[in-house]
Amino acid sequence: MTTGTTASVPTTTHGAEAPGVALTPRRDGHVLDGLRAGLATLFGAETEEHYGAPPVIARTTLDLAGYPQSFPQLLGTVHGNPDGGVPGPTDLALTSAACHHLYPLVAGEKITGERSLSVEASCYRGEATSETGRLRSFRMYEVVRFGAPDAVERWRDEVLELADGWLGGLGMATRVIAASDPFFGRPGRLVAAVQRAEELKWEVTAELADGLVQSIASANWHKEHFGEAFGFRLADGSVGHSACLAFGLDRIVIALRHRHGDDLESWPRPVRRALGL
Repeated sequence: MTTGTTASVPTTTHGAEAPGVALTPRRDGHVLDGLRAGLATLFGAETEEHYGAPPVIARTTLDLAGYPQSFPQLLGTVHGNPDGGVPGPTDLALTSAACHHLYPLVAGEKITGERSLSVEASCYRGEATSETGRLRSFRMYEVVRFGAPDAVERWRDEVLELADGWLGGLGMATRVIAASDPFFGRPGRLVAAVQRAEELKWEVTAELADGLVQSIASANWHKEHFGEAFGFRLADGSVGHSACLAFGLDRIVIALRHRHGDDLESWPRPVRRALGL
C-alpha cells in the first residue's frame, strides 16, 4: 500500500483561478462515482428516496433553518436583475448544506416510526482560507433520519460507526472525534461549547496532506431544532427530532489520492474493487 503521497488539488485550467473552486478531472470523476455507488449500497435500503439537489435553495428555507443567523460568514447569496434594473438580492441563496433541501419535504408532517431520506448537492461556503480541502464549492452526500429522540440518536451512533468502517476500508487512517460547527460570534461560541458538551456532532477525520487532518464525514444529532423550525411532529404530537450523516465527497477524493497516489491503477486492489475502478 502506498502511503503519504501528497496529491495536488485539481484547479481550474482556464481563466483566473479562484481559491477553493476546482474543476474535476475524469480520474476523480471515476472515484466520485465509486463513492456514490458505495454509499447507495450502504444506505439505499433504508432511504425512501434519494435526491439530486440544485446548487441554489430558497432563502426562506435557510432562514427557517437558522443558517444566516448562525453562519453569516459562510452564506452565499444570489443577486440578479430579472427586470433589467439594478442587480439585487433574489429569493435564492447558494446551497450551504445538502440536508437543507430535505426539511421542507417533511414540513408539517406527522412522522410515524422513522424515516430516512438522502440527497447530494453542490454546496458553497465562504471559507476564508485556501488550505487544501477547504473548498468553497464542494459536493456533499447526506442521509437524514427523522423520528423520536432516542431512536434518532441511536441511528446517529450506528451510522457513524458504519461510515468510519467504510472509509477506513478504503485504506485511510481515520479517526472519530467530537466536534462543533463554526457558529458565528461570541454567542455562537457558547452554542458550539454546548454542542461539544452534549456530543451532538462527531466527525470522521483523515489526512489530506502531510500533517493536515480534516473532517471527511460527520454525524450530527439536531435534536428538535429542525422539527420546531419546519413543524414536523411525532405520532404523539411531540416535536420530531432529526439527525444527519454527511460525506464531503471532494475531501474524500483528496484524502484517497494523498493516501494512495494519483495513479488509480496503482491503488490497492481491495480499494479499487470497493470503488469499482
